[in-house]
Amino acid sequence: MTNHLLELSYLIASILFILGLKFLSSPERARMGMFFAEIGMAIAVVGTLLHHEIISYEWIIAGLVIGTIIGIPMGMVKMTAMPQRIALSHAFGALAAALVGVAEYLRHGAHTGTIMMIAIGFEVMLGSLTFTGSLIASGKLHETIKGSWTYKGKTYVTMVLLVSIVAMVAYLVYSPGTTAVFFAMMAVCFVFGVQLVMPIGAADMPVVISILNSYAGLAGSATGFVLSNNVLIIAGALDGASGLLLSILMCRAMNRSAANVFFGGLGTAAAPAPAPRAHVPAQAAAKTAVAEGPVVKKVTVDEAAYLFREAKKIIIVPGYGMAAAQAQHVVGEFASLIKSNGASIKFAIHPVAGRMPGHMNVLLAEAGIPYTDLIEMEEINPEFEEADVAIVIGANDITNPAARHNQSSPIFGMPILDVDKAKTVIVCKRSMAPGFAGIDNELYLNKKTRMLFGDAKDSISKVLSGIKDPNLKAAPLVAEEEAASTGPAVKKVSVDDATGLFKNAKKIIIVPGYGMAAAQAQHAVGEFAELLKSKSASVKFAIHPVAGRMPGHMNVLLAEAGVPYTDLIEMEEINDEFEHADIALVIGANDITNPAARHNQSSPIFGMPILNVDKAKLAIVCKRSMAPGFAGIDNELYIQGNTRMLFGDAKDSISKIVQGLK
Repeated sequence: MTNHLLELSYLIASILFILGLKFLSSPERARMGMFFAEIGMAIAVVGTLLHHEIISYEWIIAGLVIGTIIGIPMGMVKMTAMPQRIALSHAFGALAAALVGVAEYLRHGAHTGTIMMIAIGFEVMLGSLTFTGSLIASGKLHETIKGSWTYKGKTYVTMVLLVSIVAMVAYLVYSPGTTAVFFAMMAVCFVFGVQLVMPIGAADMPVVISILNSYAGLAGSATGFVLSNNVLIIAGALDGASGLLLSILMCRAMNRSAANVFFGGLGTAAAPAPAPRAHVPAQAAAKTAVAEGPVVKKVTVDEAAYLFREAKKIIIVPGYGMAAAQAQHVVGEFASLIKSNGASIKFAIHPVAGRMPGHMNVLLAEAGIPYTDLIEMEEINPEFEEADVAIVIGANDITNPAARHNQSSPIFGMPILDVDKAKTVIVCKRSMAPGFAGIDNELYLNKKTRMLFGDAKDSISKVLSGIKDPNLKAAPLVAEEEAASTGPAVKKVSVDDATGLFKNAKKIIIVPGYGMAAAQAQHAVGEFAELLKSKSASVKFAIHPVAGRMPGHMNVLLAEAGVPYTDLIEMEEINDEFEHADIALVIGANDITNPAARHNQSSPIFGMPILNVDKAKLAIVCKRSMAPGFAGIDNELYIQGNTRMLFGDAKDSISKIVQGLK
C-alpha cells in the first residue's frame, strides 16, 4: 500500500512539475506555474517520507530544522543579490547530488554494477564541477572575483582535465572497487569546475547561471537513477533540458558561441581579455567624438521633465543600474504618469539585461507594470526610430553601438537595443563608469544623448515631480550646431571614477613631471605605486630626459620616495609599452607628452622626442588647470578622445585615490 501511495505521489508531482514549467512560459500564467511547481514539490517530499526504506526520521528532522534555519536568512536578500543567491543554490544542490553519489558508492563498493557505476560517475562528476563552478559564478556576480582567468595553454589544460575525468569514470566502470580513483576523479572535477567558469567574462554570467542550472538538474536526474527515484529523474531532466535550451537562446541573443560558454572558453585564444573598466571607446569612436565637439552632454531634471511631458512616444530601457538603485517602483509610477498624459510608453527588454535570465521582467512585474508593456528586443528595435525619447536606466553594454561596428570590442556582434536611433536619448546613470563588459559606451558620446547623472531612484523621482509641476517651463537643450562649433572638449574624471579605473587596471605607466615636484607629491605617488603592485598590477615610471627642471630631477624625487630604480624606465625603452598600457597617469608633466611635437611644424617643440602617452588605452592627466607648460603652448593630449583630466593638487588627488583603493 505504501509503495502505491509513493508512486502515486511521484506521478502527481511529475505532472505538476510539467504543468508548472509549461505555465512559466507565459507571463499571464507564470504565477500559477510557480504554484503548481510548489505543490508538486510538497507532494514529492511528503511521498518520499513514506518510503519503506526509511528506518528513523531523526536525521531527516534534524536536516529539515538546520536547513530551515540557514535557508530563511539566505532567502531574505535584495533583488540585486538574487543572481549570486541563485548561483549558491545551484552549488548546494549540486553538492548534495555529489554526496548522494559518494554515499551510494561507499555503500556498494566493489559490488557496484556497471549501470549503477555509470550513473554514480555521471552524478558525482556533474555535481562536483557544478559545485565549484557555481561558487566561482557567485563570486563573480558579487564582484569578489574580478576579471577572467586566462593563460597560455588553458585550452590544453581543460582538455586534459576533461579526458582525465572520462578516463577515471571508465576505469571505475571496469574496476568499481578502486576507491582511490573514485575520490581522485571527484577532486579533478572540483578543479574542472573552477577551470570551467573562471575564464568566462562577467558579461556572460547570465548565460553561465543558466547552464549551471542545467548541470545541476542533470546531476539531480542522475541521482534519481542511482536511487531508483522516478520523480528525481523527471524533475532533473526537466531542469536540465529547460536550462540548456534557455542557455542556447541566450547565447544566440548575445551572439556568443554556446560551446565556449558551456566549456569555459574552450578553443578561445589564450591572449588576455581586455582589462575590465580600464578601456575607452575604440579609436575611431574617439576621433569622431573629438570631431563632433562635446562628448558628454548633461541634462537637468527640469529639462528631462519637460521633454517627457511633451513627448508622445517614450521607450524605457531598464538595466542592472535600475535594480541596484531599487528604482523599479518609481519607474512604474513614472510610466503610469506618462500614460495618464496620453503618451505611449513601452519597456525594451534585452534577453541578458541584468544579471540573470528574466531579471528585468521580474523587477518590473514586482512594480506592477503590465507584462503587455514589456517588449522583447526583436519586436521593439524597429520602434526606436519613431520614439521621441528613449530613456536608459542603468543599462550599459546592451545599448552600446560598438557591438555593431567595432571588431576589437569584446561585445562585437552582440545584438543590442537600437537606443541610438531614437530622436532623443536620456541616460540615467551614476557616472561614466563602464558596464559589466568593462568598456565605455559609445552611446554616451552620441549627439542625441543627454546624461542625467545621479541615483536612478532619486533622479526619476525628481523628474516625476517636474512633470507634475504646472509651472515647469521649457528649457531648450543646446543646439547641435552650437555644440559642434565648440570644438573638442575636455573630459574630466572624478577621484572616485579614477579610483574605480585603477582598481581594475592591470598595466599602468606613471609619467612624472615638474607638477609632481611642485606639489611635493612623490611620497603619495610612491605609496600609490606600491598599493597597485600589491593588487597584482604592473606599474612602471616613464622618465623623459628633460622631465623637471634639472637633469635626473624625477629620478631623485622618486628615489627619495622609495620607488625602486628598476621601475624607472627611460623614454626609448618605455615608449613601445604605452599602447599596451591600460592607463597612463600623467602627474604634472606637460610638454614632454604633447603630440604636437610629432606633426605640428609651427610648434616650438616640433621634432622633440616625447613620451607616447597618447597611445595608451586611457590617459589620466593629474593637473591643477589647463595652463600650458614651460614651452607656453597648449597640450593636444588634453583634448584627445582617450584622455581624462583629474583637476586639483597632485598630492591631494593621489592621496584620495590611495584611500579609495584601500
